[in-house]
Amino acid sequence: MKEILAPNGEYISAPDYRITTFGLTYEQNAMVKSAFPTNGYVLLDTDAPTDLIAIYATSKIINAAALDNNGLKLIFEYYAEVIDNMGETIFWLGSPKPPQTLRKKFRCYESFDEMAVNFKYHLLTAHSRAKKASDFSRRLADSLLILSLVRLHPGIRTQELADITELSMRTVQRYIATLQATGEWIEYNTTKKGWQLQNGVSILFGDHLK
Repeated sequence: MKEILAPNGEYISAPDYRITTFGLTYEQNAMVKSAFPTNGYVLLDTDAPTDLIAIYATSKIINAAALDNNGLKLIFEYYAEVIDNMGETIFWLGSPKPPQTLRKKFRCYESFDEMAVNFKYHLLTAHSRAKKASDFSRRLADSLLILSLVRLHPGIRTQELADITELSMRTVQRYIATLQATGEWIEYNTTKKGWQLQNGVSILFGDHLK
């Protein structure tokens, strides 16, 4: 569990990972809990199709027969839009089947029992996939933060960047090298002993277009 500072100033516990289910029985949900791939997981048993798309989870296990036509339409339309950027794994149980384009991404099974044969393996695979997506997103966010800091504070030092981002100096330098390789004009100012953008221009922020 992670400790997160809430708007009211209090720290609350938040799960590291979530598995969301829809239309499963109490016994089936108990089986899901027993197959959690690692510590820090919680199970969210929902009866609202909107929760399936509103709440991020590493895995979503959906009993298709429990959805009405509006729920099916909502889910199919949503995942058709985000299908190429999914970090989640969707386990689809029974009928009606999803459209052909979604079947390439969803894990489709005739029943819960069919999926449960290799339950632990399925959830562990989904966990690994979500973790890779999360790690990539974090690295991307850290790189963009470093670029923004260099842009706003010309001459900022590596140690300052490390302190602000809570990364090691070596990691900061590696991210700067990555940004340089993508075409960002980040250079080291030997007088200020810090980093700056050549002529204060960032490609990503569109400064070269102004």
